[in-house]
Amino acid sequence: MESGLDRYFRRLLKVNEPWKVMNVVLSDDTERTDIYLSTGGARKMPCPECGKLCPIYDTVEREWRHLDLCDSHSYIHADVPRVKCEEHGVKRCCVPWAEPYVGHTSRFEEVALEKLRTTSISAVAREMDIGYDVLHGMIRRFVDRKLAQMDLSGLRRICVDETSAKRGHRYITVVTNADTGKIVFITEGKGAEGMVRFSAWMKEHNGDPEKIRLVSCDFSKAFLSGISANLPNADIVYDRFHLCKMANDALDKVRSKNQFNGMRHKWIRFKLLKNGKDLTENDKAVIFDIKQDNKEIGKAYEMKESLIQLYDYPDRASAKEHLKPKFCAC
Repeated sequence: MESGLDRYFRRLLKVNEPWKVMNVVLSDDTERTDIYLSTGGARKMPCPECGKLCPIYDTVEREWRHLDLCDSHSYIHADVPRVKCEEHGVKRCCVPWAEPYVGHTSRFEEVALEKLRTTSISAVAREMDIGYDVLHGMIRRFVDRKLAQMDLSGLRRICVDETSAKRGHRYITVVTNADTGKIVFITEGKGAEGMVRFSAWMKEHNGDPEKIRLVSCDFSKAFLSGISANLPNADIVYDRFHLCKMANDALDKVRSKNQFNGMRHKWIRFKLLKNGKDLTENDKAVIFDIKQDNKEIGKAYEMKESLIQLYDYPDRASAKEHLKPKFCAC
């Protein structure tokens, strides 16, 4: 007959037959609780590969860290059976409270990962009294599970960029879904090789590189060649950041060329490069004066601002009208 202690801890640990709670031991200093589980003399257990009931071959003693009980570290102990399957040989049985080859329970990992959403690794390690390597292992398993579930069948528009990962010009290529803003792929290096790897990654996750319709990227020739070779049906759109940077660089060259006596326009440089929406009233007055004083700088500044404003329009027709009266002869 099931005891109250067995029933309580089985519900707490969410374990079912044939597993039973055999004993619970609280240390003298009340800082540790040990819970001992057993299969209760079962002779057969499911094979972890095929699920078929197979005779128990032997048992292996295991220990798992669980969530604290009454402010004491708790540990689960069990002799885990190994079964002899006619098809798969000798295999260790799965336990319902933990993943294979992991030294803590699934519930313990769930709580740790939830804390990691809002707290640093070092803080969680201190709070739960576990090592950094254990937490890094949890993060790796979580990421692997999410990557295995990734479905790229609906991916049509992407943004591609590279960024420096570490000192010494070590780069990574990052691909994001342009519609959701979520990262869908990261790889070491930059350029065409990254697009080769991304194409293979899409095929592994139900995606089709030929269905990509738009790619936003910078002016890198390596990127452009990689996109053309691996995403053949994609239109390339140069992203706003790099276009605006190019316009700012061109404006700065005009400003530098129009200097007199060395320092004539140097002091206004950062006001000219600032986004027009961020200018103070004083900044606007200074820029108005410099535009009146030097028509070449004024024209370059207006072209830069016009390019930035171009991205605020909701559709192509409106953007075309924005450009037409200023820069088109028609």
